[in-house]
Amino acid sequence: MRGQIRGRLLAASSLLVAACTYGGVRTLGSSGPATVLVASLILGAFVGLIVSTLAMRGFDQAVRPLTEAARLMYEGDLTVRARIDADEDVGKLGAAFDKLAGSLSRSVGELRAERDLVSHILDGMQEGVLLLDEDGKVALMNPALREMLLLRADQVGHPLLEVVRHAELKELLDRARTTRTTCSGEVELGGLKPRRLLVRGTAFSQRKSLSPGRSARGHAVTSQTGMLAVFFDVTDIRRLESLRRDFVANVSHELRTPVTAILSAAETMNVALSKDPEGARVFLAMVERNAARLQRLIEDLLDLSRIESRELRLRHDRFAFEPFAAHLLGMFRERADKRKITLSLASLKGLQIDADRRALEQVLTNLVDNAVKYCPEGSTVTLRASLAEAPQSGVHLRVEDDGAGIEEKHFARLFERFYRVDAGRSREMGGTGLGLSIVKHLVEAMGGAIEVASTVGQGTTFDVTLPHAGAKVPDRSSGDVNRDGAT
Repeated sequence: MRGQIRGRLLAASSLLVAACTYGGVRTLGSSGPATVLVASLILGAFVGLIVSTLAMRGFDQAVRPLTEAARLMYEGDLTVRARIDADEDVGKLGAAFDKLAGSLSRSVGELRAERDLVSHILDGMQEGVLLLDEDGKVALMNPALREMLLLRADQVGHPLLEVVRHAELKELLDRARTTRTTCSGEVELGGLKPRRLLVRGTAFSQRKSLSPGRSARGHAVTSQTGMLAVFFDVTDIRRLESLRRDFVANVSHELRTPVTAILSAAETMNVALSKDPEGARVFLAMVERNAARLQRLIEDLLDLSRIESRELRLRHDRFAFEPFAAHLLGMFRERADKRKITLSLASLKGLQIDADRRALEQVLTNLVDNAVKYCPEGSTVTLRASLAEAPQSGVHLRVEDDGAGIEEKHFARLFERFYRVDAGRSREMGGTGLGLSIVKHLVEAMGGAIEVASTVGQGTTFDVTLPHAGAKVPDRSSGDVNRDGAT
């Protein structure tokens, strides 16, 4: 462009000067026509060269601010402006250039703000987001997805099967791409962090212009098909649904037994009242026994529900342990004497405990009751209390017996709801199968921990460690309680 302008100025000025010179000399008539023409052309070319050079130099000085501003904008500085006076030759061009720069700066700023907003949204989402390009390669994945699938950030740009080796996931996304609809399904992932994920994949088309100059005519625009997949972690939801189904089945089974016994005894007693009054008393006792068991089961269910829903408000008090434990053991003295079981207390003198009195009483009552209930005649049940050893700070309580013991295979499920080591014997003794589950939840609600150790033929020991009242009790939601209560 610059060469063309200079060439045109040179030609125009040369011809103009040459014509003027030739006309003037011919008017004077001092030389021949040929000589005059040659001299005129030489003079015109010389003057044209000078004029074009001076004109282009002035043009360069006028355009130089625009050129420098354009260069800086190309390098990323969108704040630069040409700032050319409106009365100069390129003043209107400079003003238009500055307006263009301002509009471009605002557009780029808005795009950056939208990009940052989308980035913050993706980073803050708990759901995983996966974006695939038209070739099926990973274009984007947010931190939640990387955490779910244990992926690295540098895996962007790799094919999906290289990043996540899961045939069902690949099939689901391919189906969504082929049908151009939203497809959803659940996939099970193994490995170090087994998860169950609900995946929703949607295909989308993006128009891409190959040539800005030709795209307006409509034959240089292509369509790219990408894939957006959103991952929802439903592991805990499915686990809780399974626990709920198991809980309903267990409750139904536990309630069915005493209800069936009550109905059968009532029907039989109705017939026996007139024919066998003594036999009717036996069935009446059966009704009373099963009704009492049904009442205990309902009360335990309500207690467990209150604990898990965090409706049970614990209030820590400081009290002396020895009189508290002596009163508690006294409640079992009569039953223990009938079965020749020895109850003993071994406590640190003057020991003070910071705990919820009612919750601790329910914990120790359940543990001592189980020991008295399942130990053979002539056994010994001991309640011990001492200060917890370092690094723990608190009180260590122990309920131990020298009974039949529990096999190690039962330890993992011992604190589950309705789990019994000997189901038939437990029901015979009037147990509901919820006692140890309630014990575990109460201990953890007080910020403590419970452990069990047992050897078959030698006895069983339950160790409870409770922190001081000043210790911080971890905040446990109902989901946490369910998880720990059903290992």
